[in-house]
Amino acid sequence: MHKLFAILILPLTVAVTHGQTFRPSTDSFRQARGRQSTQARTLELRVLVDDRGSIGSRHEWMQALAEVGADRVVAETSRVKQPSFEETGSGSSKYLSIVGIVKNGKLHLPGGKFTIRQTAAIRSHLEKLRDDGAEVTVAEKVAFGLTAKQLIAVHDRLGVKVESTTVGQNAGDLANLLLKKSGYEVSMESPIKLLLSNAKSTVDVELEGFSTGTALALALRQVGLVFEPARPQGKDVRLLVRVADEKVKNWPVGWPISDSRKKIVPKLFVKVPVQIQEVSIDQVLEQVESRVAIPFVYDLAKMSANEIDMEATKVNFLRPGKKSSYEMLIDKVLNQVKPKLKSEIRIDEVGKPFLWITTRN
Repeated sequence: MHKLFAILILPLTVAVTHGQTFRPSTDSFRQARGRQSTQARTLELRVLVDDRGSIGSRHEWMQALAEVGADRVVAETSRVKQPSFEETGSGSSKYLSIVGIVKNGKLHLPGGKFTIRQTAAIRSHLEKLRDDGAEVTVAEKVAFGLTAKQLIAVHDRLGVKVESTTVGQNAGDLANLLLKKSGYEVSMESPIKLLLSNAKSTVDVELEGFSTGTALALALRQVGLVFEPARPQGKDVRLLVRVADEKVKNWPVGWPISDSRKKIVPKLFVKVPVQIQEVSIDQVLEQVESRVAIPFVYDLAKMSANEIDMEATKVNFLRPGKKSSYEMLIDKVLNQVKPKLKSEIRIDEVGKPFLWITTRN
């Protein structure tokens, strides 16, 4: 147990325990209480300073921290080396005790280090701790600003299977239906809502049996939209629908496989004698799809943007006296399309494999 020693008592002190206690300045206190009017989450910041430090520096830290939005700031001397966070209470009525360590000129808080001049950053960090708790604030964010636990929860919820046929359905109507069935709150701007309601394209692939996440990503993609899970500070995860932007990460149409292609789709590697001359590529791929026991899903958004006509594109594959795998055949005929296409085995959120066919660039 570390012994605590009383330190300098300044005029702002309202109570003396084992150190120095400050209430926030009037404006800071009002802002903090305004936040608590709906959340009732009281935050105490305990600042531990090595008793071998100078009293002047402790005084400066306490003056600065009176403006960071905590409901109570307590200064104590201690040689404790690690910051900590503790929550008591339940629901929205919680008492949050945060221990910060002043060391080497910086305030070490759970999840961050700050100089004495970074009061705005300290305030922002404390707000995150107040709203989200230490588990979320401090945890590593793996994708979309979510922790691994949050991302797994989204993945699982979007793993619910589509239970009805999708062939011929309006892409906008299907997207709206899947968004509703996801169970998440949906965030989209008015122009996006209008774009979905006025969508003309149809979904020409059977997505029954696929996961909601993959089906939703595909339906939105056909009208130039994407979605991603987002979690505003202090709130639950929701789905954000926006215009597609290749520079910004979004929820994909299926995920990369972790096992070998041959293990997941062994029939792709079966070798057969094949001779093709001036046959439309859509006919070739239809025949191959029926033999390899894996659905083919086409990136119609990119194909349309590149004015690719699969029916009009004729391909050739001539290897007299030799056998070829279906994988080789697919690769060779896709390479004859202008612009060139490629295939990739992906899996949806429930592990269903499919062959994703899209442009190379």
